[in-house]
Amino acid sequence: MKFADNLKRLCKLKNTTPTRLCRELELSTSKVSAWYNGALPKEKVMFQLAEKLNCSVADFFADDNEMAEATNDDEHDILRIYRALSRKEKHEFMALAYRFEECESN
Repeated sequence: MKFADNLKRLCKLKNTTPTRLCRELELSTSKVSAWYNGALPKEKVMFQLAEKLNCSVADFFADDNEMAEATNDDEHDILRIYRALSRKEKHEFMALAYRFEECESN
């Protein structure tokens, strides 16, 4: 997926838009058009966007294959929810998942 597609997807998860996000960060909203045309934000801006969206910069470059790996609705929902979590929440989520995995193997 392109940067702009992932940004749009991540914004949707947070009930916002790229344009609204630019306004909140006091960036020119014309940046959104540039991103949709293939431009990438500067590193500092990427970190600001990631912080606002509670995601990592790597999430802006997620591949379609990562989403395709979710073979059913439950897996897709789990992946969507996980990606919307803060780093601390992701750690807590994974700790819980590992506890489930331990219970399953016992």
